Amino acid sequence: MLAFTLSAQAVSLSPQAQISLITVSPGAELYSMYGHSAIRIYDPVQGIDYAFNYGTFNFNTPNFYVKFVRGKLMYQLSPGYFLDLRARNIEDNRSVYEQVLNLTPAQKQRVMDFLETNYEPQNREYLYDFLKDNCATRIRDVFKKTLGDSLQYPSDIPGTPSTFRRMVGIYQTPHPWVDLGVDLAMGLPSDEKTGVWEAMFLPDFLLASFAEAKLQTLNGPVAFAGPVIKHFEATAVPANDSLLTPMVVFWTLFVLVTIITFLQFRNKKAGRGLDVVLFSLTGFFGLVVLFLWFGTDHQSFAGNLNLLWAFPMHLIAGLSLLKKNQPRWLKPYFLATGIAMILLTVAWKFLPQEYHPSLLPLVLTLALRAIYIWRTLR
Repeated sequence: MLAFTLSAQAVSLSPQAQISLITVSPGAELYSMYGHSAIRIYDPVQGIDYAFNYGTFNFNTPNFYVKFVRGKLMYQLSPGYFLDLRARNIEDNRSVYEQVLNLTPAQKQRVMDFLETNYEPQNREYLYDFLKDNCATRIRDVFKKTLGDSLQYPSDIPGTPSTFRRMVGIYQTPHPWVDLGVDLAMGLPSDEKTGVWEAMFLPDFLLASFAEAKLQTLNGPVAFAGPVIKHFEATAVPANDSLLTPMVVFWTLFVLVTIITFLQFRNKKAGRGLDVVLFSLTGFFGLVVLFLWFGTDHQSFAGNLNLLWAFPMHLIAGLSLLKKNQPRWLKPYFLATGIAMILLTVAWKFLPQEYHPSLLPLVLTLALRAIYIWRTLR
């Protein structure tokens, strides 16, 4: 019914209308880990209380999961009732904040007209991009397009991390294995520097930027957004105190492999089972990284320097160790691999892509076993 109302006729807002930024805190589920943003249109005279949301998609899309994985799934603008959005997030224990924007009646109408036009069937869909085009950046762009240069953002927001990777890391820290998984998938675009404009891809930083922004008027600059209104404050969720973090697991693996390598070297028993598993799995992960880079449209997955250690050829080399008569190229291959892993640890802090800290013991493990294989292969 709401969609029919919006498409049937243009809505003329009254002078009492308000337009607000709605910010929802991160949720417990992985898909809600970064929070959410929406635009509220409230007009008591017209009986309107809409929430415009750019973060929805159609589950009935043909080949839904294939398109989702490959970054080809179209997201869309969806209007709904603000009270429904509020109730749903309160039920999920997610904070709901509102900032009423200091707009003139003419500016409010321009925003409303823009949203109505954007909701037309030919305009409502867009190709989602995690860092550059999402539910928060779309809202940022709405006000840029409707208010133009009269809207001025601050040059800096204190406490803003310097790159996209570090910004999302704030939200991933409570989920160590998710943090590792996301970090492994993200390539060089994730290490681009973020100013105030770029930082608004995250809802919390969109809120902070709106709070500091100024709107130029005939009487001089005024605050763009009013004080934050707290509709609901979520209760604290117990922290994840599990000791099985990637850092602990990978350093434990390195210590165990070092002990095994020492015993094998001392006893002159060149067992290959460990190396087959280690290098085959590493090579398989390298194939996954290649697929995310070249087989999907996710821009943040391109240029992934994790391929420097997760080299896809490791899969063939690892499986070749099972052969009774190993190919001659294996010995120089593992020598080159060992040297490359050592050089990678030396250059760890100087590469343009920031590696997840828990990967260091894994790279050291690969270096140790590669040198051992080289020394023990005939």
